Amino acid sequence: MNPDAIKLIHISDVHFGREDRGALEQVAGFMSRVKPDAVIFAGDITQKGRRSEFEAARDWLLGLHFPVIAAPGNHDTPLINMTARVLKPFARYEKYMEGMDGVDRLIELRDGAVRIVAINSARGVQGRLNWADGVIDLEDLEAGLALLAGGPEDAWRLLVCHHPLDEPGMSQVSVATKRGGEALRLCAKAHVDAILTGHIHDAFAHAITNVRRPMVQMGSGTLSTRLRGTPPSFCVLQMENGRLTQDVVSIELAGLTVRRNYDSSIGAAPVSDGTPTQATR
Repeated sequence: MNPDAIKLIHISDVHFGREDRGALEQVAGFMSRVKPDAVIFAGDITQKGRRSEFEAARDWLLGLHFPVIAAPGNHDTPLINMTARVLKPFARYEKYMEGMDGVDRLIELRDGAVRIVAINSARGVQGRLNWADGVIDLEDLEAGLALLAGGPEDAWRLLVCHHPLDEPGMSQVSVATKRGGEALRLCAKAHVDAILTGHIHDAFAHAITNVRRPMVQMGSGTLSTRLRGTPPSFCVLQMENGRLTQDVVSIELAGLTVRRNYDSSIGAAPVSDGTPTQATR
């Protein structure tokens, strides 16, 4: 990895309470070697929204000693306390993620070379059976996009939310994000370069077509024991000279396996055929 490139570690779905402790140790060690500019945590920080789970999450994140930019997920609301779930679904998230919560605020890295805003796509309750699905409040989104709009013309503009706005083809779970299509249109109009998400527990890079400027939706894997199709994993994003890449780092018995999954310089589609490009212990 180029030491001069802007580097972000993208994690999601750690589900503290069901976290994979061995995987978290590997991630922390990797970060200490790579030294990212920031860590993006795209939701589902906890399993049941318990205080003890948020406390464990905060302790681990503070122990990384890198800036953290978080967004909440559907599991970050109280599972048992229905009163809190209805009236103050994200009170615990806001308390324990204070200083790391990226919702509705602009974070700039490298003197404004990277501009990041998070929005909340999760809800404590909603008027449909699957409460876990995402919802985009278009007013919140437009406010976030207005924050991203400033800065240098060539700045990287990143939006963080838990739910993919559009279901990636490889998803093993249904993704039905309300107003996701309209959100994608607004992001393209605002020249967002990448939308960083989670939720489906498998890493992906989903290039958005029919837009004037390249835009990609990316998801990180899980670092919990709640696996779906792939081993525990996280992503490394690098930005340099107008080029954006995504490497998926899988945590396996033999060590960390790294594969290039997206490269903006060689076309719209993800570039990986699934073959690992590097393995380290």
